[in-house]
Amino acid sequence: MRLDHPVIDSHVHLYPDAIAAKVVAALSKRFGNPPAFDGSVAGCEARNAECGIDVAVNLPVATDVHQVAHVNAWAAGVNRCDRDAAPRAVVSLAAMHPDVDDVHATLAAIASDGFAGVKFHPEYQGFRFNDAKMDGCWEEMSALGLVAYLHAGGERVFEPPYHSTPGEILRLHRRFPALRIVAAHLGGFHMWDESEEVLCGEDVYLDLSHTFGWMPQAQISRMIAKHGAERTLFGSDAPWQDAGRTLESLLDLGLGAGDLERICWRNAAQLLRIDV
Repeated sequence: MRLDHPVIDSHVHLYPDAIAAKVVAALSKRFGNPPAFDGSVAGCEARNAECGIDVAVNLPVATDVHQVAHVNAWAAGVNRCDRDAAPRAVVSLAAMHPDVDDVHATLAAIASDGFAGVKFHPEYQGFRFNDAKMDGCWEEMSALGLVAYLHAGGERVFEPPYHSTPGEILRLHRRFPALRIVAAHLGGFHMWDESEEVLCGEDVYLDLSHTFGWMPQAQISRMIAKHGAERTLFGSDAPWQDAGRTLESLLDLGLGAGDLERICWRNAAQLLRIDV
C-alpha cells in the first residue's frame, strides 16, 4: 500500500540481532499471539517496505536499571547507522529507568546523543508517573526538550491495579505542563472511556497503537475528532500488531486528507525530529 505522502509508525519495539529471536519468542508466548516479524531492525524494515511505511520509531524499555546504558548504546548505534541510509527507515528513542542513580547525567547523555525522547513503561518498570522520585526526571526532560513517550492504561501480561491510568497521565501533565507527552494506546489500553473523558482535548499527544481490533472503530473516530488530528500519531506496536493491517484500519476510518497527513507523519516528524 502506497499513499501520496510519507507514513511514520511512531510505536514499534525492536531488539539487537543477537537477542531478537529469543526475546520475541518469549514475549510471543507470554502475550499469546504470533509476532508480525522477528523483532529485528532488518525485519521491521522489510515488513514496512511491504506495507508502505517509510519510518518506524523504536521505543526501548529498560526493565532493569543496569540495562539503560547498554540499551541506549545500541539505540544510538541504530540512529547513527540510519543517518547513512536512504530512505531513513528506523529511528530509536532512548530508554530510562526510575532507579537510575544520576538522572541529570543520564538525561544529559541522552540529549547529547541526539535522542528526541525517552520511553517509559510503569508496569514493567514498577513505578507511577507521579511518584515523587520521578519529579527530577520530568523537570530535567522538560528543560532538555525531551519527549516523554508513555505506556498508557492496562497491559495484557500484568494484573490490575495499573500504574499508568489516563488520570495519572492528566495529573502528570498538569504538574509539568512544559513536558511534552505522548500517551500510547489512545491514552489508556482498555481504559478508553476514561481517556476520552479526561485526556481528549488536553495538550498531550495520543498514539493509535493497540487500538484497532481492540476497541470500536466508532470510538476511535470520535476520540480523534475530540482530541484533534494535530495531536494524534499513527502507531502499530509492531511486532505485536501488524503495521500494514493497522494502517489499513486507519484508512478505513475515512478521515480527511489533511487529518490523515497529520496523523500519518507530520505530527511525528515535527515532535520527534524525523526527516522524511
